[in-house]
Amino acid sequence: MSLNPVAKESLQDLADALEQRKGDGDTGSQTIADFVNQLLAEPDRKKRKQMMKEFSARRADVARFIRDNEEIINAEAEMALVAAAVGTTVTEKEISYKGGRRTVSTKRKHIPPNVGALNLYLKNKMPDKYSDKPQTEPEFEDVSETEEDIYGGE
Repeated sequence: MSLNPVAKESLQDLADALEQRKGDGDTGSQTIADFVNQLLAEPDRKKRKQMMKEFSARRADVARFIRDNEEIINAEAEMALVAAAVGTTVTEKEISYKGGRRTVSTKRKHIPPNVGALNLYLKNKMPDKYSDKPQTEPEFEDVSETEEDIYGGE
């Protein structure tokens, strides 16, 4: 099968882009999701801090957006935590090519509730009720009338 020059050039561009994306740990050619996964996988705190500095320097636009829109980022993180805590259904699209034809299949996937996420959410949103170490004083029931009935009054 012979490819026309435009298709050949497009495939070469795609191959070049994929080769660049492999990178050598350079955060400049990574997507944000790749960077976050790499950051979460790094156990050394100093290396993580250095990775964050390097990423912020290379992607100043992203760092500025996060800094300027902290409340949006926090709201999205909270929504993700709630979704993880109570479980959710996600729709995944899978694109495949067979015989030069593009096929898109959609799958619905149920993600069960995550007990750890639920525990974290409840402890932080309602610490007086769900904390391991409650800060409120215990309530004691007045049993003086019952004691008088049992032991008699003085």
